[in-house]
Amino acid sequence: MPWLILLLLMPPCRGSAATWIKLASPHFELLTDAGDKHALAMLDRLETVRHVFLESIGGKAPRLPVRVFLFASERDFRRFEPRRTVRGFHQGAADRDYIAVLGTGEEALRAVRHEYVHLLLSHGSATLPLWLEEGTAELYSTVDLRGAGAVFGSVIVNHVRALRQLEWIPDDIFFQAARDSPLLEHSSQAGMFYAQAWALAHLLNFSPSWRRHMPRFVELIDQGSPALLAFESAFGVKPSRALQELRPYVQGARFATALVPMPPTPDRDAPATVALTAGQWQLAQVDLILAVRNAEAAGQLLDSFPDSGGPDIETARGLQALGRRDNAAAKTHFAAAIRLGSASSIPAFEYAMLLREEGAAPDEVRRYLAEAVGRNPDFAEAHFILGLMAQKEGLHREAIASFEQATRILPRQSYFWHARALSHLELKQTELARRSALRAAASAATAAELEMAQAAIRLVNTAAPPPSAAPRPGVVIPDSWKPRPGSESVEGVLEQIDCHGASARFQIRPPAGPPVRLWVDKPGEVLLKDASSITFTFACGPQQPRRVAIEFNPEPGLPQAATGRITAIHFR
Repeated sequence: MPWLILLLLMPPCRGSAATWIKLASPHFELLTDAGDKHALAMLDRLETVRHVFLESIGGKAPRLPVRVFLFASERDFRRFEPRRTVRGFHQGAADRDYIAVLGTGEEALRAVRHEYVHLLLSHGSATLPLWLEEGTAELYSTVDLRGAGAVFGSVIVNHVRALRQLEWIPDDIFFQAARDSPLLEHSSQAGMFYAQAWALAHLLNFSPSWRRHMPRFVELIDQGSPALLAFESAFGVKPSRALQELRPYVQGARFATALVPMPPTPDRDAPATVALTAGQWQLAQVDLILAVRNAEAAGQLLDSFPDSGGPDIETARGLQALGRRDNAAAKTHFAAAIRLGSASSIPAFEYAMLLREEGAAPDEVRRYLAEAVGRNPDFAEAHFILGLMAQKEGLHREAIASFEQATRILPRQSYFWHARALSHLELKQTELARRSALRAAASAATAAELEMAQAAIRLVNTAAPPPSAAPRPGVVIPDSWKPRPGSESVEGVLEQIDCHGASARFQIRPPAGPPVRLWVDKPGEVLLKDASSITFTFACGPQQPRRVAIEFNPEPGLPQAATGRITAIHFR
């Protein structure tokens, strides 16, 4: 998840002998002083984990560009991340995401995959407790392609060694750890925390007695349930029980892996290597420094640029002025960036914010916000502000549409969900308001955000009507509304569900013959039959063996080589 990185206010390393280069793959841009060999290896790992995430897990990749910094020099890296226990970080920003990694060995390649998983989670999941966030990132940091599939769950030898030789972090400290916990400031404790988190994520995802409850656990977290309560509800035991079982699991020396069949990675040309000029590298540093909110360090770099610069430099100077709380200077620089034809959405957005703070006419503010969204449709904060303006004018349906966009792009911002809850409440959409308020509470990063979320929950509970004692009349469903029965059926074992955005491909293995692959556009609209269907949860990936009979209509030309469209599932 995005978090602010505190920086050492060290002067820039002008005159460094290192040569910085830039390489670009289809989905990543990488800047490094470690040479093109290491850069190519890192780009390959990133493209691999992105491909695996999209094809086998059914994820949706963020549309913002990703810029990766690979530092060969620890001194340079520590200017951006001073904690000695950290060798990589992810930072989100309005126009792009950043990943920074130190080193060139195998651990650096694993670190960049770890940070990319953080990036994916920040755009695609509810806020997770730290142990689950880091454990998941560690679990997927070893994902690799072998032959026709992706291998999940490979052992991390250093973690196993630490877990067998060193003292474990006590249960209460482990499960309550947060990003600012003191244990993360000490290398030995931080290492043990990551080891325990990885091993626990492995247990929950690969041990048969635990993994069948994981979909419910994730579902409850996504609905806003506090993590510890969600754990007890899903698994039926307290989290400490999982750590008790984890000790023999680690000592057993057998860590299962899973090979998930998937399409091969697309062929791609080798990226060209471009040497960066001193000015280009300095501007890239300024970009990263401003993303991690260090105006003073950015100023030291910007002082080396000429007074009259291009739109990128004007934007950087505007952000630096904002950090100094010099709004007048910031407004001048952002106006200059807009006038110079900046391709970035940031100058228009920040100019709109300054106009709004000055009390300018709403239409004038909206003009620049619309320009920001036009340049970057995934600018979550711009959508949020547009929603707030509509909310203030009583246009709650319009406000909700903007808040939905904001929460889709950045689902972990508590204040997005809080605002959405209030507009749902105004429209008397009580259940939607409750869900949004719970998400606001689960995502709260500060005491103030938690207090706001809890106030919204109280408002929802006050507004909720008492349950009616009188039974409601039955609903008559016209025949034309009922699901169409499938013209054919197949019976066998449900092996795999490959998710593709809102759609999914089911793989069923009949008693004889090859597997049958069938398509579903909206899994929630498939008719589930038989009593056991009540407990069924659609989860992506390999399935616990479950006998099913599936009705479907054959249809040529479906995605992912599917041969028909599912209409109903019978559970045996």
